[in-house]
Amino acid sequence: MERKRAVTDSQKEQRRQTMLDAAEKRFTEAAYEVISMDEIAQQAKVAKGTLYLYFKTKEALFLALYTRVLEQWFDEIDARLGKLAVAQDACTTAEFTTLVGETLSHYPILTRLMSITHSILERNIDATAALAFKQMLSMRLLHTGQLTETCLPFLKPGQGPHLFLQLYALVIGIQSMAEPAPVVRPLLERPDLQIFQIDFSKELLSALTLLLLGIESQARNQYN
Repeated sequence: MERKRAVTDSQKEQRRQTMLDAAEKRFTEAAYEVISMDEIAQQAKVAKGTLYLYFKTKEALFLALYTRVLEQWFDEIDARLGKLAVAQDACTTAEFTTLVGETLSHYPILTRLMSITHSILERNIDATAALAFKQMLSMRLLHTGQLTETCLPFLKPGQGPHLFLQLYALVIGIQSMAEPAPVVRPLLERPDLQIFQIDFSKELLSALTLLLLGIESQARNQYN
């Protein structure tokens, strides 16, 4: 049975968050492809028509979920970088990569959502939703990137936001490899195919460390 109709802005926002909660719960249980709007409406205890009043498409719903989780992650990154700045003048590459790995582990669905954003979620949304998402992402990249430049002094102005763009690309690529299609997954148990068994966290932090060491080395060479 559908809950009492939301009338005030506060009630509507609470209803919207309930729908996102339902989508998040379902996404922890199943792949995006098999999740239906019917299931999410039932989980949220709303009529399917009500769900579509808030989110025009399944892609729009999951992009909103991605936005919520992504902002939570950025908030935690910003808070951690702020504490490091207070505690010490700068942080090491190892401290920064550890921070990234730990915070990502707090949001298990985040990297899965990242991996389908460009290939799936942005394919069936309207221009208004797309613009809002890109503007949010740009703002967060700039802010967190600038905090990172304070934490890692070998970064030049502007390199912090670009570093997070590169991290974003690394996550998408490595996550896609770490979650192979169902038909492929059992094949990777073969001895001749085990090289394709990817430990997401290990590979991501290794790639991020190499990226940062390369940037640091380049900066050092320019000053010598």
